[in-house]
Amino acid sequence: MFAATADPAATAAATDSSRKKREREDNSIVGSDFEPWASKRGEILARYTTTEKLSINLFMGSEKGKAGTATSAMSEKVRTRLEELDDFEEGSQKELLNLTQQDYVNRIEELNQSLKDAWASDQKVKALKIVIQCSKLLSDTSVIQFYPSKFVLITDILDTFGKLVYERIFSMCVDNRSVLPDHFSPENVNDTAKETCLNWFFKIASIRELIPRFYVEASILKCNKFLSKTGISECLPRLTCMIRGIGDPLVSVYARAYLCRVGRVTLLCSQTWQFPVSLNVPEASPSPPPHKSLEEGLY
Repeated sequence: MFAATADPAATAAATDSSRKKREREDNSIVGSDFEPWASKRGEILARYTTTEKLSINLFMGSEKGKAGTATSAMSEKVRTRLEELDDFEEGSQKELLNLTQQDYVNRIEELNQSLKDAWASDQKVKALKIVIQCSKLLSDTSVIQFYPSKFVLITDILDTFGKLVYERIFSMCVDNRSVLPDHFSPENVNDTAKETCLNWFFKIASIRELIPRFYVEASILKCNKFLSKTGISECLPRLTCMIRGIGDPLVSVYARAYLCRVGRVTLLCSQTWQFPVSLNVPEASPSPPPHKSLEEGLY
């Protein structure tokens, strides 16, 4: 007789309760001697400092293509989105030199806030560009003693991005009846949420440089839960193989560290995870084809 409606307060409370329950379960699995990332993060920032001057490249944007006429053709929209991403990867940049460590940290925090602002204003492509820009900074090891702290600062932004994408897709699975259970299966996910999830993976696959493509995909590793029961265990070996293409040994080992961290969290949140994860996979996997994900509104 009466239509069921979702109480926002009740939904938020249920989600928070589920999150706390998962955290307790995670702690019981890894053991009492496990050091959480939150505490390790602080130790790294306090220990690895520098008095040397630092530099950072900031994307300045471009007006290329802004005056073009609008078109409804899907192929044109896809091409436009790819060109925007290419423009970001190859466009004009501003290099800030002679920064103190605190100046550098402030700049990174500004980028983190810009990411949140872009997401809040529904500028998903801009948010992705910011994350790509930050990931590229991890290829610079010129001030090697500061690299661990830079790794922490940049991966904070990646974690924020991954959380925003996951919560965006998760919210699309909530209907008027209930929220998804803690250990949901892909069968519980509606087609719209799955399509949005695929859109993100296809968009990230179009990033041409290896390091940002690896880090950005790793940041949304957990989103594989929406698509397949075995998606996470299949994706981890492929990402591991991608690291082999990173020439700098320091950059490579920190990429492995990030994959281990997000992989542990993701596998603990998955009901179907198994060890060991097989690494018998091809050296390279073909990138997914262009997809209608390149439309801003489909994120």
